[in-house]
Amino acid sequence: MKNVLFSFLALCCLFSAPAAAHEYADDEPLIVRSQLIEGGLKVLVANLEQETATITLTSIDRRERVFNDRISKHNGYSYSLNLDQLRHGRYILAVKKGDTLRQQVILVGETGVMCSDWK
Repeated sequence: MKNVLFSFLALCCLFSAPAAAHEYADDEPLIVRSQLIEGGLKVLVANLEQETATITLTSIDRRERVFNDRISKHNGYSYSLNLDQLRHGRYILAVKKGDTLRQQVILVGETGVMCSDWK
């Protein structure tokens, strides 16, 4: 009985793993990560389909665009954004590709910079 149960469990795991891996790839058409560095923020963008993407940094308080760039024909790209020159306040860092939008809130204050998770 143990052998039958173990075989059934192994078979289920074997067939469900490729389906789960495929679903993850479809759910993540744009992968964005960021890391605080001295004086700023390093942003990594993974876009394996090499579709055009845009990256913008907008002040929430003053509703002004601080940074804007278009990424095209790259499947991986990185930026080092200098945040030292920004006024204290809240900013939205957004990366958009097609209908997919990833956003992060950045707080620049007297004590330094804080970032939210990517949404």
